Amino acid sequence: NSYLTSIAASENLDKQITDHEKELGELKARGKQPLNVFERFERANMVDEYRSLYNLLSCDSHSNIRSSPDCPLLAVLTPLPGCDKNVSNKELEARISLSPLAYCLLQMLLLKNTSIDTILSMAEIIEAVEESLKEMALGQGFDLPRRRIHHPNRMIFGLLPGSFQGAMGAYIQTDLDRRLHHETVILYSVETGEPLILFQDCRINELRTGAGGGVGAKHLAKKNARRVAVLGSGAHAETQLQAVCAVRTITDAKVFSPTPEHRQSVAEKMSRELKIDVRPAKSPEEALEDADVVIAVTNSRTPVFDGNSLRDGAHVTSISNGDKTRTRQEIDETTIRRSDLLYITSKETVCVNESDIFRAVRDGVTSWERVYEIGDLLLEKAPARTSDKQITLYKLQGIGIMDVAVGLRAYERLKNDPSVQRF
Repeated sequence: NSYLTSIAASENLDKQITDHEKELGELKARGKQPLNVFERFERANMVDEYRSLYNLLSCDSHSNIRSSPDCPLLAVLTPLPGCDKNVSNKELEARISLSPLAYCLLQMLLLKNTSIDTILSMAEIIEAVEESLKEMALGQGFDLPRRRIHHPNRMIFGLLPGSFQGAMGAYIQTDLDRRLHHETVILYSVETGEPLILFQDCRINELRTGAGGGVGAKHLAKKNARRVAVLGSGAHAETQLQAVCAVRTITDAKVFSPTPEHRQSVAEKMSRELKIDVRPAKSPEEALEDADVVIAVTNSRTPVFDGNSLRDGAHVTSISNGDKTRTRQEIDETTIRRSDLLYITSKETVCVNESDIFRAVRDGVTSWERVYEIGDLLLEKAPARTSDKQITLYKLQGIGIMDVAVGLRAYERLKNDPSVQRF
C-alpha cells in the first residue's frame, strides 16, 4: 500500500487510492473478498502502469527490487496480455520511461566510504579504464577537460565529466592541500537521465589513476620489466605500484620520499600486500638504479629526478599535471627530450590546463608531432615500442570518462545487491 500510495501521488490519484482504502475496509468489515492488486489498478485507469510494474519486477536485472522485503508485490501480481517476463532491457527501459509508476520503484544507489577495490580487482579496474580510452579514441566515449575553482582560502573544487557506454556522469573533488579531501562520482543513465549511483569517498580517483598507469605500462614498458622505482609515498604511489604489478612480473621496487618515515612505511606496506621486495631508497638516484619502470607520483613544482639517470629501455609514468593556477613539474626537460615515445591521455586536457607537456611544446623542448594520445596506441594507430633500448614516457592525465567507466563497472556488480543503500 505504501508503494501504491507513493505511485498515486505521482499520478495525482490520492483521492482514488483513499477511496480504495475505504472500500477495502468496508469489504473486510462485511467479510467480502477485497479487490486484488490488478483490480485496484484497473479502477484507477492504470492498466498500462500495472503491466510496466509487472515487467519491471519480473526482469532479472531488477531482482533486487523483487526480493526486497519492503516490496512483495510480485507475489500478488498476475500476468496480463502485454506482460512479458522476458522483455529485453531496451524494451523495458522504453516502457519504464513512460511510466511514473515504474520509476518510483527505481532508486538511486549510494556507496559511501567503501573502497572500490573491495568491489573490483585492480585487473578489472585496469580493464575498465582501457575500454574507456579505446571508446574515446573511437569517438564512442566522451570527455570534457578538468575544470577547477580555486577559492581564496586555497580550497579547490574540481569537476571531470565523461560518458561511457550506458552512463554519463562526473568525478567531483574538493581538496585543501591534500589535508582535506573528498571525492564524489555520480552516474546517470544515458537512456533515461535518471541517477544510477553516487559514490562518496570510495577511492575511485586514486585507483583509476593507478589503473591508467597500469594501462601505460602494459603497452609501453618492456615485456621483461622487473624493477620499479617509485618517487612519492602517498596513496597514488601505492595504486601505481599495484597496477604495474598487475601487468608485469615485478620482482622488486624502491621507494623514495624526502621523509624517511614515509618511504619506510610505504615500502613495508607494499612488501606485505604485493609479496615482492619493496625497499626505501635514500635518494632518487638510488631508486632509479636498474629501474625498468619509473613512477613519479608527487605534487612537486620542480623535477624530482634527473632524466640523465634513466637507463636505456626505461618506461616513465608521471601523474602530476596541475593547471594554470597550480603548476606542477615533476619531470625535467631531459626526460622529455630523451623519450623516444611520448604519450598523454588527452591533448585537449593538456592544452586547457596548460600542464607541463603543453609548456614543453610551447617552449620548444618537444613538438606536438612527437606527442601521441594513449587511446590511439590502444587502437594501433600510433607507434608502439619497437626496441628494449627505447625510453618511453606516459604523462598520465586523469579524465572523467575513466571515473565513469570504473563506476559503471562497479554499478553493474552492485545493482542487484539488496544490501546496498538506496535513496
